[in-house]
Amino acid sequence: MMANRNNKGMSSVEFALVLPVFMMLLFGIVEFGTAFYKQQVLTSAAREAARIGIVAVNPRPTATQVKEKALSYLDQVGLDSGSAVVNVSGAGGKSGDPLSVEIAYPASFVLISNLIGDTAQGQGVPGETTLYGRVVFELE
Repeated sequence: MMANRNNKGMSSVEFALVLPVFMMLLFGIVEFGTAFYKQQVLTSAAREAARIGIVAVNPRPTATQVKEKALSYLDQVGLDSGSAVVNVSGAGGKSGDPLSVEIAYPASFVLISNLIGDTAQGQGVPGETTLYGRVVFELE
């Protein structure tokens, strides 16, 4: 009877030791998954905007029109377009010239950086980073 009682206490101690590690792993998966999703959205927004800009129409779309398309795409998927910085180069050029669309978007790791620590103190996971989506197409 005494051995059974000690085993119950031992499993509680094991659970208390494993739980924090498991929670950090779980939160890390969620936060890095969210960051990966945002990265894919930025690339898709840049691609959609570049498609508008490469079409062979007269007059060609301007850099402002291409930028507006990227920002509207971000709004449609639920990201804050006010936080995004869109750089367009090569819009309105001649056929065969490159058109580049780059979107920078701030991302934060709230849960995991609070659990592990911020790199501002010299260790851990960065609390904030910038994600980029970049596409280069040739004008038609």
